[in-house]
Amino acid sequence: MSEDDDIDCYPPQALPIGTHTAGEKPQDGLQYLSIVHSEAAHIPDVMSVDRSMFDLAPDDSAPLDQDGKLNFPPGLINKQVRKFSELRQYCSRMQKLHPSKLQGEEVELSFSKKTFDKEPCLSLVLSFSQVSLFEVLDYVQDVCLSAEEKSRIPTCVASWIFSLLCVVDKPVPMDYMAIIRSVGRRCAVLSSSLLTSLDPQNLANSSDDPSFQYLVLFILVCHYFEQFDLLDEFGVKTP
Repeated sequence: MSEDDDIDCYPPQALPIGTHTAGEKPQDGLQYLSIVHSEAAHIPDVMSVDRSMFDLAPDDSAPLDQDGKLNFPPGLINKQVRKFSELRQYCSRMQKLHPSKLQGEEVELSFSKKTFDKEPCLSLVLSFSQVSLFEVLDYVQDVCLSAEEKSRIPTCVASWIFSLLCVVDKPVPMDYMAIIRSVGRRCAVLSSSLLTSLDPQNLANSSDDPSFQYLVLFILVCHYFEQFDLLDEFGVKTP
């Protein structure tokens, strides 16, 4: 099929698109459609997460309490949850802005570990149905994050988990939440060196540690998805 044939397959535009000056509030429905059309046309295939959400203020600390449990700074948790929530809202908005591009035919799932050595593509992640999304998450926790000693962890698997969690619909059904909890547990194990050895001085400089990304994912599973019992399970105190 030629490119001309592909173009002919698209239906004609049903409504005229109004003109709108950037920076001004839309005055009517046509100008709003102009904004939607413009934003949808610029959806990137790859998004870079704002790394500042993983940074810690110099005076943030996480001393152990009298029971020997690690006490995360509330500011760190609140910042992560807030930024994560903003990213989820952005993803939801992109799905609504461009449904014809993102919600076409069901994606055929044929993953291997090598798939997760590359950063996830935004348009692909947004195109997943909830069923497909949790099939991928289940594969990740069962294969990519396998507890087997010689199992190789793919380079970008943490980015994939973060991206997939960004498009999980809430409330989460119990069977799907079980998968999220399994992912959270594996992330806690992979960041166990930080969970057991953090001190106030080390925490402020820990964002460069390879296991810190798993610690962030563990905190999001516990605090955004409200699985607080996992904190007690791994000896972390709830602020």
